[in-house]
Amino acid sequence: MSIGYGITASSVIRSSLSKSGFELIRPLAELEPFDDGSRSARLRWVLRGYERIAADIAERRPDLIFVFHSFSAFPTEIRRIMIELGIQVPMIGYTHGSHWDPSDSFRRNLYPQLEMLDLANLMALDRILFGSDFIKTTILDNVGSLNHGIARSVAARSVVTGIPIDTGFIDDCRTYEKYSRTTVVFNHALVPAKNPLQFISMIKRVMAEFDVNVLITRAATNNATGFAEIRALRKQFGERVLLGGDMPLPNYFRALWMSDIQVSTAAHESLGIATLEAMYTENCCLLPHRGSYPEICANNEDVLYGSIDELEHRLIHFITNPEAARLVGRTLSKQARLHDAAAVNSRLMNVIEDILGIDG
Repeated sequence: MSIGYGITASSVIRSSLSKSGFELIRPLAELEPFDDGSRSARLRWVLRGYERIAADIAERRPDLIFVFHSFSAFPTEIRRIMIELGIQVPMIGYTHGSHWDPSDSFRRNLYPQLEMLDLANLMALDRILFGSDFIKTTILDNVGSLNHGIARSVAARSVVTGIPIDTGFIDDCRTYEKYSRTTVVFNHALVPAKNPLQFISMIKRVMAEFDVNVLITRAATNNATGFAEIRALRKQFGERVLLGGDMPLPNYFRALWMSDIQVSTAAHESLGIATLEAMYTENCCLLPHRGSYPEICANNEDVLYGSIDELEHRLIHFITNPEAARLVGRTLSKQARLHDAAAVNSRLMNVIEDILGIDG
């Protein structure tokens, strides 16, 4: 998560809440000594977190519990902690991905057979926050295929607030410098749900024909999908293959400003923070016609594609027509501003004021 939404979006939300006058209690903020990136370390961090959550609920009696991801520290366990302590605190939280989204192979592969726990976590929240209309509708439709009554209960507490991008930080990293070649960026995690193999296969053909760079922002570790293929791409095209290796955030945002075209091949996307960041930095983003992508680009037919062949043709068009790419990039940048801190915080505050009975 070094350059993912868990870092960038959560930081914006915390800052917005503080500026709105809330005192933040963060029982899971400390990572040490469980910060080596392993799953066992993550589990120990979560288990320690439950102890700290219980202590803070008992000792500090918060007015509200905000869960950033309903499949991290489970709302069901937090609800049980409150029941055991005889304390009731309103609880709201995001779901950034779900077993109830058929396209979310990442979650089903990482946590198989836990779809009912996923649903229980949603039911334990007083308000369920969604990043997009797409993910809300998808989850409600699929829960409804199980049980209409449960789906109605989930729907009654569901709100689309969006997830913020850190436009202030991104602006601070702005540069007008560009790479020496037209640069195509792939800024997704190297996991099957993002289809990096499909991207690598396509970009290999394009790079053989056109003198362009490709920037891969995430670390291509030996357990990453596409590890061998990325090494082969680097061997074939040398310095034209730029490997970010989980770049520090200032370097990452600067690299986005320096790039020209972003490509997504994701099969699963509940919102698309990485794409919104690329959109904001005026990249011409080429996006599959699925998931939340039509929603976040306002159904821009210049950028949505239906097949990998269409993607390749669209990419070549923008490589050979750079002014058209820049025009699309400026249009997408305006669209991305709908997801800045002020816009999302306003929607979050409406939820919080409603659940706490505050007259806004």
